[in-house]
Amino acid sequence: MFKNTVTVLAIFSIAGTLAAQVTPMGSTNDTVRASTLPPSQAAEINYNTGITNFGKGDFKSAISNFDQAIVLKPDFEQAYVNRGNAKFKLKDYSGALNDYSKATTINANDDKAWYGTGMVQNITGTKEQALDAFSKAILANSKNADSYFYRGEIKFQLKDYNGAISDFSNAIAVKPDYADALNDRGSCKTEMKDYKGAIQDYEQSIAINKTAYTYNNLGSAQRKQGNNDDAIASYSIAIALKPDYYEAYNNRGTSKFDKGDYDGAIADFNKSLVLYGSYSLAYNNRATAEFKLKKYDAAKADCDKAIALNPNYGYAYLNRGIAEEMLRKNSDACNDWQKAAALGIAAAASYSQGCQ
Repeated sequence: MFKNTVTVLAIFSIAGTLAAQVTPMGSTNDTVRASTLPPSQAAEINYNTGITNFGKGDFKSAISNFDQAIVLKPDFEQAYVNRGNAKFKLKDYSGALNDYSKATTINANDDKAWYGTGMVQNITGTKEQALDAFSKAILANSKNADSYFYRGEIKFQLKDYNGAISDFSNAIAVKPDYADALNDRGSCKTEMKDYKGAIQDYEQSIAINKTAYTYNNLGSAQRKQGNNDDAIASYSIAIALKPDYYEAYNNRGTSKFDKGDYDGAIADFNKSLVLYGSYSLAYNNRATAEFKLKKYDAAKADCDKAIALNPNYGYAYLNRGIAEEMLRKNSDACNDWQKAAALGIAAAASYSQGCQ
């Protein structure tokens, strides 16, 4: 029994909000010291210096700059947002959340602050809190593509695929070249068995940005549609783009298995396990290929490894039971099938019918 997963990559990032540079008063040849500037203008200069340091990746200096801007201008909404962004980058999530909260207190319709709040809550809070924050960002600005995208990510995780598709579609409507939103909308369609629609979305995503994970997902949709040759080609491109992509090796092995190329499948499962020795899925899948080659001892040993890594792996119990039956270990086989059935594997019930 093969299980194949569709990988959804969420790229979480906080981008600084760039402000227009402030030109000091006077002729272009004059030099004006900050101490002589009005407080509001000095605050803007500190803010813009913070934006520059943020862009350089010097988040600590950026925070110091934003601190100075806020001291000079306590209601400086953008300074709070971007100081929160810098703290987010440094994984100071409570500090970031506090700054975003201050920004929304100043302006309840600051969509960037609500977006930042959603990003923090997605990491440290609950999915419901994150959904609420992203929804407030969208209410404040219906063109906030990233808030649609990350709200869609959470809905995907909650298996609300229709809701996720709606959010990804809105993100794409705002930002037609949003490759990640196209990829993840495709993954929703894969989960809903709309493989044709998924393939179209993955191909559109690839046309914008060729990534290993999108080729992997394309391969999964093609395989589930029954196009194993196309799937193998897609997985191979994913591996070429990311040579350590152990999931893609495993997935390519499943397509080779489906084509009856059991030796080729084992070679891919072997490579997957070289790259990640604790991948229980590859152990189970290699066991099924070994079973086809009548290598029953090897199949049982791989199921043993899969179960040791994941004691609740129902398919591994099912497959180990099948190997044990061929090894005339009928009592062990019955025990494993009963365990698989208890773990929700429907096929295990038919195998265990003759067990006492």
